[in-house]
Parts: sequence; structure tokens; C-alpha cells
Amino acid sequence: MSEVRLVVREAGHDWSGTVHGSMADRAIAALSADPLTLMELEAACARFIKPSPGLRFFANLSAGLCDEPYDAGLVVIDLVARLIVVDSTYSSPGSTGEVCYHDGRCATDTWLRYHLADDWLFVNDSCRWSAVAAQRRRDRAAHPSLESRTVFYGRPLLEFIARETFAAYVRRETIAADVSDTLKEIHAAWLLTPRDDLGGACPRDVALERRNHLTWDLQHQCEHWSQLRQSPPGLNEASFAFRYGGFGTHELVLYYDLVRELLWSCWDRLVELEKNRSTTYGPESFTTADFLTSEVPRLESVRDDWLNAPAPDCHGRTPRSVVERERVRLPEVMSGHDAMIDADCPCCQMLADMPGPMFWHLDGCNMDDDFAFDISHRTREEWEAEQRKWEEHRKRFNAEWEERKRMGVVNSSFGDEGENSVWSSSFSVGDAADVPLGVRLFGLGGHLAELMVDLRGDAAGPTAAAESQHFIDQLNRDFGNLRELLQNSGPSLAEALIDPVIDCFAESLASVASANPALSAKCESLTTKLHSLLDVNPPEFNDEDNDSDLPF
Repeated sequence: MSEVRLVVREAGHDWSGTVHGSMADRAIAALSADPLTLMELEAACARFIKPSPGLRFFANLSAGLCDEPYDAGLVVIDLVARLIVVDSTYSSPGSTGEVCYHDGRCATDTWLRYHLADDWLFVNDSCRWSAVAAQRRRDRAAHPSLESRTVFYGRPLLEFIARETFAAYVRRETIAADVSDTLKEIHAAWLLTPRDDLGGACPRDVALERRNHLTWDLQHQCEHWSQLRQSPPGLNEASFAFRYGGFGTHELVLYYDLVRELLWSCWDRLVELEKNRSTTYGPESFTTADFLTSEVPRLESVRDDWLNAPAPDCHGRTPRSVVERERVRLPEVMSGHDAMIDADCPCCQMLADMPGPMFWHLDGCNMDDDFAFDISHRTREEWEAEQRKWEEHRKRFNAEWEERKRMGVVNSSFGDEGENSVWSSSFSVGDAADVPLGVRLFGLGGHLAELMVDLRGDAAGPTAAAESQHFIDQLNRDFGNLRELLQNSGPSLAEALIDPVIDCFAESLASVASANPALSAKCESLTTKLHSLLDVNPPEFNDEDNDSDLPF
């Protein structure tokens, strides 16, 4: 028994037919894209089934509602009620899971994960599901989705900023806070004030409502790209999910920066206007309405210029393009070479050699720590609990640190070398037997990168700098030869060449130590690690039968 009756319900149409149970599972997984119509669901299925010209995924469905179980059972997907009915002996999918990818000819061994939004409801009652669907449709109709971005980016935001900034500027002489603190308070007030045009919710609640789902969906899109070695399909910009799908992390981070840009621009404008007037600002000389009349259009221009200007933190992308890409559920991608920060860094070189795409993310690390700007916790109670947890951790760490100082064992370095480690800015992964060779090799590259930083720092004058660069180039060649040998050579060739490669590497380290006595301890440590790199386990060479432990 492997077929089921599949019912898909839109706003004004029902569709029914029999499909293989795996197709029903993929249709449920495709709900991760938040479709509202059968056409959108069909497009979303391309995440898990390779599209073929002229082939429709739901060609077996015909108009009409037939919920009579067939073969293995019944699956109903009500796109409007956000309801899923599964009464099947074939499978029992849930809001999270994985399905095998279909390459257009057959199912493959590649399993792709999915995550549905929290408002999807699963039931297994195939007899009384229609009453549940009807009630959920009524409830959702009573609370229709809002075009919230017209509030977040439009005149409501700009008028709020202009009005509140003007009021703060008027009373600036009575405010002891720094300007940046004043603007932060205005920013927080915007996020935490309930608004009628947002259905009584505050902007912060609306912004965070679907962030968790979008974060998981983007993560799975990254995984799909890595597994299938091709870009997954994105959403159509006319789709319901693009318009109402919520805010992801990238948009939240960039929105924070945008609001701060607008606040500072507005404040600077007030300062400029005051300099050009004979009297200072006050209710008697310049009204709020007067200021809003000219300032809101100006802020619109500031907003558009900021959104359309390449941003350094976005690798030259514009904030608008980053936001729109996230809204179509596509991750930010670059090649390994583009991701390199320092061409001389051994770790960066290993990164560039890795197969597949590289993904980058914004994380909000530069945002204020206040509850209003926190994007990880929905409620203040959750945020306060997290603050207490970190405060307890800080107290424990400080107490342990004071005890270490009292005992005279304070050292900034930790790792497998213990308290007397010569390494201060790189961490050793250790030489335990369960540490894969590729990871140990990366740890060696981390120490080598620290040594190169020291070489650059000790170089004083053009001659010393040239000599240091010569050593850096030589060490990179040695490390590159070692990586090439371990990653791309067969076992017999690697066994024949490994000793000469390591010996050559050790000679370069000895030359560095001879020319830079202060670095001799690090060179000796690296040499020891180099000779013991393969002592723990037999070389895990990259052949067809044994490459599972090599991530590079």
C-alpha cells in the first residue's frame, strides 16, 4: 500500500486525486515555502522534486472535493486554514522532517530537511476534519494578513521619527542623556508601541513573529544547495509568502541600521536648521507640523538612498537586494575565494579549497543589548531569563578568574597544551584519536596563521618586511603541499611523499626560528605537531573507501 488520496484546498477551489505516498510527503514538505494556492504549492515542490519540462507535480488532481481514503489512506492540505490531515499507513509526517529528493526519474538517497511555520496544524481524524478546517478559515478571515512593510518602511515610520526626534530636540536642554541614548530611546519606543495599523500589535512583535521559521527555512535552503550542488528555487515575488511571509534575520539587522540612519539624519537636520535660523527651536518658533511637512519627504529620500547604496558589511550588495533575496528564501552565497579575508592566511586558503558554495549571514552582533532590539527572544520574560543566565555565568567566570590570579596560574592561553601554551590567539583541537585528520590539519593551520601574524608584527622596515613575507610565502607553500598530498593523493603516493614534505616544512620553520629567536618556541611547537600529525591514526587519505572524515 503506497498510494493515498490527496486533497489540496485553495480559497475558492478544491482539488482531489490519487498520488504516491512519497508525493504527498513532498507536498507537505513544500509547505515550508508557505504557499496559498495550488500553483504556489506546485512551484514549492521543486525544492524536493527536480522539475521536468511539461511535467506537473499534481497532474493527477482534478477539480472537486473527494476525501474518501484510497489505498494507504488520506492526506488533506488546506492552504487557507493552514491545516494538514494525515490518516495514512504509508507515513506520518510532521511539522519538521526530511524527504528524499526526486531527480525527475526516481527517488534518490539524498534526504532534504524541511520546517513548517508554527501556525500549521496537523490532525489525523479523516472523518471530522472539515469542521476544524471551517473554523480555522473563519478565524483566519477575522485576522487577515497585513502589508506590514508599508508601516515599517513607509510614512508611519518616517512621521514617527520626525515627530519624536523634533520633540526630543526641543527639550534637549532638559535631557541629561547623550544624543545617541536619546535616539536609542526613540528607536525602542517605535518598536514597542502598539499600533492600530498593525492590528494592535507593536512593530517588534510583528517583526519577530515568523523569524524562527524563516531562519530554519533559509538554513535548509543552504543545506539543499550544498547537497544538490545547485541553487534551490526561490519564491515568486508575486506570491503570498513574499508579501506576507514575515521578517528574517537579515532584514531585521538591516532594518535596525536603517532606523538608526534615519534618526541620526533627522537629528542632524535639526542641528543644521537651527544654525541657519536666528532663534533656537521651540514651540513658538517652529511647530511639529511645519517640520513634518518638509522632513518626511526628505527622510523618504534618505531611506531610498540608504537601501540602494552598496553596503560594506554586505559584500558590496545593497540592503534592498539582501532583504529581497531573503524574502524569496534564497541564501547569500559566494565562492571560497571570495570568502577569503587574507590571502596569506592558511585557514583562508583551506576555506577557498573547500568544495561547494560558501554562505554568509548577518547576525545582529552590533545591535544594542536592550530587549527592544533583541531578535532572539519573543517575550520580555524569555529575554530577562537569558540575562540572568549570562549574569550568573559572568559571576562564576569572574570568581574562577580571581581564584586563578590568587593561585598565580593566570594565563590567556587554553587548549591541549595546558597552562604553558605558547599560543595566545589560536586554539588547538588536540590530538585525540577521535579527531578527524582534516580537523587536526585545520588546527595546524590556525597555529600557522598566528605565527604569520607574529612575523608581520615583528617586521620593522622594508628589509625586515620583505624577509617576513618571504618566510610567509614559504610556509604557505609547505602547508599547501601538505594539504594537497593528504587530500588528493592515493595512499601509496602519500606514504612515499609524506616524510619529504614534512621534513621540508620543518626546515622552513627552523629557518623562521633562526631568523626570529622570539618565535622559536612557536616554531618548535608547530614542528612537534607536524611530526605527530599522523601518529594518532593511520593517514585518512582521500580515497573512495575512506573519505568520510575529511571535510576539505
